Amino acid sequence: MGETLKNLAPATVDDSVGALLSRAVSDAEQVARAEIDLRKAKLFAKVDEAKAGVVLVAAAAFTGLLAAIALVVGVLMILTPLVGPVWATVIVVGVLLVVAGLLGMLGIQHFKRMSGATEVSA
Repeated sequence: MGETLKNLAPATVDDSVGALLSRAVSDAEQVARAEIDLRKAKLFAKVDEAKAGVVLVAAAAFTGLLAAIALVVGVLMILTPLVGPVWATVIVVGVLLVVAGLLGMLGIQHFKRMSGATEVSA
């Protein structure tokens, strides 16, 4: 913006009103364009900053998923000597399915409450 405004010549006494008005409009246009460019630069800077945050959250979620997988494998390894590999798998998968079902039901109930839908009890 500063570079754009430095190139302007100072007004002289001989300039007509029309020339001054034209110059004022031109200057206002340059200021508006510079302001738009500044806003764009700020927006792109925030988008770049947000990208870094999204990448970090995705990395954290992936690491958490790896930890959950390690936990499941650990539980399987602990249960295998006690009940055998088949029953250890059945127990772990069964517990995980129950947890997934409960979380799914809670999520559905939450969305129903948000939308205002009420259950009809018979």
